[in-house]
Amino acid sequence: MPLLQVSGVAKRFGRVVTARDVSFEVAAGEALGLVGPNGAGKTTLLDIVAGTQRADAGTVVLDGRDVTRLGAAARADRGIARSYQVPRPFGGLTVYENVLVGASFAGRRNAATEPARDAGTQAWHALEVTGMTEVADTPSGSLRLLDRKRLEVARALATGPRLLLLDEIAGGLTDGELPQVVGLVRRLRDDGVAVVWIEHVLHALLDVVDRLMCLAGGEVIAQGDPHEVIRSPQVVEVYLGSTVDAVDAGAEPTAEPTGETA
Repeated sequence: MPLLQVSGVAKRFGRVVTARDVSFEVAAGEALGLVGPNGAGKTTLLDIVAGTQRADAGTVVLDGRDVTRLGAAARADRGIARSYQVPRPFGGLTVYENVLVGASFAGRRNAATEPARDAGTQAWHALEVTGMTEVADTPSGSLRLLDRKRLEVARALATGPRLLLLDEIAGGLTDGELPQVVGLVRRLRDDGVAVVWIEHVLHALLDVVDRLMCLAGGEVIAQGDPHEVIRSPQVVEVYLGSTVDAVDAGAEPTAEPTGETA
């Protein structure tokens, strides 16, 4: 049974449709990439899975349990965590203190059946996984972009997720920084965490994901093997354009598709 099952999800804001009968599945230890043009509804879909927005129709099932009507906190308790496109750490707290907040107040999904976790140990483990122990005592407001991105992931990991939703964690990074993010996501996937990753830096995404799904106008227009999806005529027409040859050949495209916030 897949860890995550999304079936027939629909969402509109007035006349704007951001999700129309969207269905997909993700297994434990699988990474699904999510791409699409501006306004395709990618971030809205992550919000619906995370519980920060409620779908107008459809269901979200986690590990066989319907969580459609649960809010974000209850879903975090059951193992869903996410990062955001624009990192917003608690600037007055250190890196460790930021991660400790996540370890202390979320991810308590098995509290009735498992021994209580030590929040400090959980927070430190998240810093180790993301390679941030050396800046643990650094005020988060002074971090460079790469470390702010990694802090976003560390805060999510501190909750002990089974499903991790990532929103453009590679955006804005240099070519020299990208391998650190790619390696981190690959490690999480290999450790059994299911990942859904929105990303416009396609060569980073294709280095990790097992499957790729493209949204346009709130609808799924292609889903499957990553290289088959990016060669799909529909995907080339609505999203990739002239960058497809460079990406498909494994080279870095000279220009990335336009970013988005929805």
